[in-house]
Order: sequence, then C-alpha cells, then structure tokens
Amino acid sequence: MNHNLTEFNLERIFNPIRFIQGTAFWASVTQPNTTYEPVWSVDVGNLSAKAKKTLKDDGLGDKIKNKDDEKGDFITIKQKVNKRDGSTFEPPKVVDGMKRPFTSLIGNGSEVAVKYTAREWEYNGKAGITADLKAVQVIKHIP
Repeated sequence: MNHNLTEFNLERIFNPIRFIQGTAFWASVTQPNTTYEPVWSVDVGNLSAKAKKTLKDDGLGDKIKNKDDEKGDFITIKQKVNKRDGSTFEPPKVVDGMKRPFTSLIGNGSEVAVKYTAREWEYNGKAGITADLKAVQVIKHIP
C-alpha cells in the first residue's frame, strides 16, 4: 500500500473520527445484518452538501450513490462483525437524541447522526478507502 503522507492522509491521521447527518435507510445497527457476511450497517441518505464534502474530503466521494429514489444521495456505512483472527469488532454505539442507549429498530426515514472512521484497505491486489461505522445517534425516530 502506498503510504505517501499527502495532505489528504495527514488530515485523516489527525482527524480520524468523522460525523455526518442524514436519513437512515435499512439500518442494521442494533443487530447485525447476517444475510451474507455479518455486518452492522446503515444507508445514510438525503446527504447535505456539508456531509458530501466531509465524505469527499475523506476519500469516500466514489461511495456516494443515487438511485433516483427517496434516499437521494446516500452512502452505506458499515462495520464487519468478525475480525480475520476470529475475534469480533465492537458493535456501534447507538444512542437517542439525549445520548441515552437506544435499542429499538431504526425505521427507514429516521433522522440520524453517524460517527465513522475512514481507513485505507488492501486485499487481493485491490485497494481503496472505506468508512467503518462507530456510532449512530437517533435524532428523530421512525419505528
């Protein structure tokens, strides 16, 4: 992996925790999605210009999608459950607007703030940048 300390890389080293706000879709944050490899994930939609700039600054601009539906511009932020060594990652912290633990399912259309870290990856000759889900704050809950 090329580790040139560009301005882009330095910003991520010194500011590893990032936040974006948007509308939640297909949130699997209180229980992982086990359809394929188990992951905690959320599609964060209806991204503001500020959120899109944050994502682009982190090298995640190519991960922003738009399928011409109610999600608008969105990104999927996820965290694998299992590490390669067989242990597990910490689940994302999920809290309500008052920062109290939140355990209900998060319905599509809920307003959320999502905490993530951007990191580089390399596997089987491919490389890129991904966002690891760290926490979700439910600002306006829709069951």
